[in-house]
Amino acid sequence: MAGSTIKIRTALRKGVLTVRALIRHPMEVGRTRDDGTRVAPHFIQRVTCTLGEEVVLDADWGGGIAKDPYLSFVIDGVDAGTRLRLAWEDNKGGRDEIVVTV
Repeated sequence: MAGSTIKIRTALRKGVLTVRALIRHPMEVGRTRDDGTRVAPHFIQRVTCTLGEEVVLDADWGGGIAKDPYLSFVIDGVDAGTRLRLAWEDNKGGRDEIVVTV
């Protein structure tokens, strides 16, 4: 995998951290095209986010999530200099993660 599939932006204001992430992924639900060819399912199953050593987001996803999903959430009580890790795993064993310091 050339480069990360995750683009992340964070903003820390008065102890409140806003996390915005864009994940490049095909998110195929598995279907049959009009010509009869089958497209195999390929989607993100789990997204996790840790702040320091604490899990702050643990989401189970499925084929109903759109291609190249956008994720945004807010975390309260965050100190500057804390390490944030966002990671995903898909149904074909693919995975990626990004680590940033806020």
